[in-house]
Amino acid sequence: NDLQLKSVLSGVRYMMLTTRGERGTLASRPLQLLELDDAGSLWFFTARSSRKMRDIRHDANVNVAFADQDRKIFVGVEGRAELVVDRDKAAHLWSAMQTVFFPLGREDPELVLLKITPVGAHYWDGKESILGTIIKLGKAVISGQAQDLGTSAKIPLA
Repeated sequence: NDLQLKSVLSGVRYMMLTTRGERGTLASRPLQLLELDDAGSLWFFTARSSRKMRDIRHDANVNVAFADQDRKIFVGVEGRAELVVDRDKAAHLWSAMQTVFFPLGREDPELVLLKITPVGAHYWDGKESILGTIIKLGKAVISGQAQDLGTSAKIPLA
C-alpha cells in the first residue's frame, strides 16, 4: 500500500480538531494546518489560554478531520496533542495572515504551537462524480441494495 498521510493531506489548509473536555463533552473547531513534518506530526498555532488547550491538558487524545469535496477525499486522524513552545519553529511557520489571530505578532505571549502526533489515520475516497453518485443512489433505491461509493482504508503511519 503506497498510501501515505503526507500525500493524502497534500494541499490541505484547514482541518477540524475535536477535543474532549473535563465533563466528557466533545468540542470541534477549525484550525489552519501549518505543516505536516517528515515524522508525520501535524502543526498548528493556537492560544495558550484557549479552551482547546484546557481540553488537551485534561485529555491529550484528539481527532483531526478533513474533507475535500473536490477530490472526494475524507480523512480522520487520531492523535496525541501537545503544547510546544519553540520560537524558532513559530518564526518558520509564521505568516502575516496569523496577525488576525495574534495581533502582537509572532512574539505574542499567547502564541504557542500545537503538535499532533498521529497514532492512527483512516481515509475514505469517494471517486464518484456527482452524476455517478446520483446513478448509484437511484440503483440503491430501486434494488434495495447498498452501492459501493468508494474505498476506505487505514493510512500506514510508519
